[in-house]
Amino acid sequence: MYLGAEVGPDAFLKADQGKIDTDGEDAFAWALSSEVSSSTLYAVFESTNPEREIFGHLRGGIYRQELAALLLLSERTSVPFKKLAAELPKAGGFGELAKKHKADAMKIFEAAGALKAAADLRLPLFLSVSTATAAPGVQLSTPAAPSIDEKI
Repeated sequence: MYLGAEVGPDAFLKADQGKIDTDGEDAFAWALSSEVSSSTLYAVFESTNPEREIFGHLRGGIYRQELAALLLLSERTSVPFKKLAAELPKAGGFGELAKKHKADAMKIFEAAGALKAAADLRLPLFLSVSTATAAPGVQLSTPAAPSIDEKI
């Protein structure tokens, strides 16, 4: 009698632990750090390894544009990024945090959007690329290169 479920011989084997895919966050951290000057990154994050700081904040739950906005707010107010990130939940949002530090939240958030967009454009440069070959039977269509004798 079929009850709608089947169990295979591998059902009782221990499965590999799932791995959280953080490649996108890592790539964004590298892309964002390539858009901002090194001196600004060192000053804002108070670290000689700002990319690691960015990784940590992204994994800690700060959104990408919010991170860019906090970076710009830190740069403009000379308040360390860690302090701003710690104050953010208590402040009730980025607008209130910016107001507390006498900064224009809308201008900073707009500039952060442009910074995030620029980093997003660089994102593919920092993603790992698979070198695996295509599955059998899959044909990749690429345009043929023009021959040397053809006139363009």
